[in-house]
Amino acid sequence: MKRNLYLSTAAIFATLFAIPSPITAQSPAKPESKPVSDSDSAKRLAVTILLTDGVKSVKRTRKELGFALASQSPVRFSVDKARLKDALGSISKTFQAEGVNARPVIDKGAFSIKPGQSARSLNVATTAERITNAVSANPATVRFNVSLDKKPPVLTAERLKGINGRLAQFSTTASGTEARDTNIALAVEDINGTLLSPGETFSLNEVVGRRTKAKGYKEAPVFVNAKKVPGVGGGVSQVTGTLFNAAALAGLDIIQVNPHSRPVAYLPLGRDATVAYGSKDLRFKNDTDAPVYIVYAFVNDRLTATLWGKAVPGQKISLRPRVQRLGSGKINAQLYRLTKVSGKVTGKEKLLSHAYRWKPGED
Repeated sequence: MKRNLYLSTAAIFATLFAIPSPITAQSPAKPESKPVSDSDSAKRLAVTILLTDGVKSVKRTRKELGFALASQSPVRFSVDKARLKDALGSISKTFQAEGVNARPVIDKGAFSIKPGQSARSLNVATTAERITNAVSANPATVRFNVSLDKKPPVLTAERLKGINGRLAQFSTTASGTEARDTNIALAVEDINGTLLSPGETFSLNEVVGRRTKAKGYKEAPVFVNAKKVPGVGGGVSQVTGTLFNAAALAGLDIIQVNPHSRPVAYLPLGRDATVAYGSKDLRFKNDTDAPVYIVYAFVNDRLTATLWGKAVPGQKISLRPRVQRLGSGKINAQLYRLTKVSGKVTGKEKLLSHAYRWKPGED
């Protein structure tokens, strides 16, 4: 009896003060990734992806962009960056745009400055990184904004501030050879878009530079000692004469001008101008308090020089040559500039005095 009582007491004591057995913590079961089936992979990689800059867009499949299905459930993609960059490089021209300078325009009689446009190009490396990160965060993403590098135009609307109208426009017609036309086009291209700040002087030789075959200039007729001979850059004198007339009609300060040794067919006596690198030049100064912007074009055999700046209301400028024919091969000419404002003469000045001397019949 005592023995049984003792055993019962011991059993109770053991139960009350027993050390609990350690409990092993178990991690929640991870979902098992299902193996990737060929059919599911092909289906998912055929999905179209949209690449856009907000204006232009290109569509490519995931496969074409270097995607691969890494897991079916949950869906995960891996991206071959080298292949992705190659794919982006092949479409980069879609998002590329040349810079466009701001420019003055007259539309239906109203003057305005049309804003410029930045040059744009696709940043392949940044776009590839952006796509890779987006796919990792959300495999279902099917639209990506590409990254663009932007370069502001050389000429902005701010730089044209102060221009309020067209100062002058003057045209001549070319009737030479293909080589001469090539030379004209090259020189016109160099001059077009020139912006003269207040007080700045334009030099044709500085802007166009030396006329050489290395720069694309060809041999065409030029005047040397009043004789017509082949010379590299023939035709640039017509570019010079056309621009001289525009600058003179714009009222700008003519610093240097050199007429030919003999008359030319495309301009009146006293209004032509020639150049020779290192000696003869066309130079004029922007003596206004606003920028002067030169637009020069050569289209359908017609050269047109337009000068934009701070126009004076009611002002009209004319050029008046005085010609003295002294005999065969001898002509003297003077050129005067007459300025009127609201019909009243406000200025008259002599721009040049020149003696043409040549032997008729000699080329």
